[in-house]
Amino acid sequence: MLGIHTIQSIPLQRGDGRNLRYVLQLQDPMKSDPFIILADDKFAHNTCADHPHKGMQTVTYVLEGSLTHFDSKTGGGGRLTEGDFQIMTAGRGIIHNENPDVGEEVRVLQLWVNLSSENKKQPGNYQDLPSTDVPVKDIAGGHVKVFAGDVDGTTSPLELVTPFVFAEVQLEKGAHYDFPVQAGFNTYLYGLDGAFNINGEALKAFDTVQFDTVDHAETISIDAAEDMTLVIFSGEPIKEPVEAQGPFVMNTKEELHEAFASYRNGTFLEGAPY
Repeated sequence: MLGIHTIQSIPLQRGDGRNLRYVLQLQDPMKSDPFIILADDKFAHNTCADHPHKGMQTVTYVLEGSLTHFDSKTGGGGRLTEGDFQIMTAGRGIIHNENPDVGEEVRVLQLWVNLSSENKKQPGNYQDLPSTDVPVKDIAGGHVKVFAGDVDGTTSPLELVTPFVFAEVQLEKGAHYDFPVQAGFNTYLYGLDGAFNINGEALKAFDTVQFDTVDHAETISIDAAEDMTLVIFSGEPIKEPVEAQGPFVMNTKEELHEAFASYRNGTFLEGAPY
């Protein structure tokens, strides 16, 4: 059984057109490696207008509502609806936006996944996984949706740059499941609905758990005290220096300063207008 490192109840923050819970905050990115932040974010139209990213991936899971997205680097975009999942690789730089329809709100989980120094050089791209195509593992009293990576032989079709798992577990009251975790992965859990026990600890919606990182495969014991839903994200550490500020995740302070300077002086997209 994978040991629990810390348990926190995540408070709600309101303002600037959004209701936000920072499940994972930018504090010590080496401890959360390869993850930078996870936000449970409910926001209105034009809250996330055009903004840049560089050096990382944004991983978006739509919990409620829908949004359209567009970027000025690839000229691409699309629409995500409830249950859809997307990995956007910012790589060496991208400017994009994410908007629910006028008068509407959308609730998403957005996870930032770091990239190695070499993978920070790749061009921006998107991978979308519609809800109808998400692999589902049926288990006693529930199921596991595997959005990224592999869970006990059920594998997402998305290609990964940084190895990680993102999965949602739904259980009926009284059901039990042992969630497998790969050796050496940093692992977190976040409750979305209901009440449950994790390794015997009583938890509920909006609680988050950081687990110990160990050098062998382990499991997380999940018992549903009532009908419940939670997500687990688990990733392989990159083990490179991290300097992160605002929308940029780089390896050095110099690279971080260069990213901000290039965005201000108009060279961020290597000559493409924005």
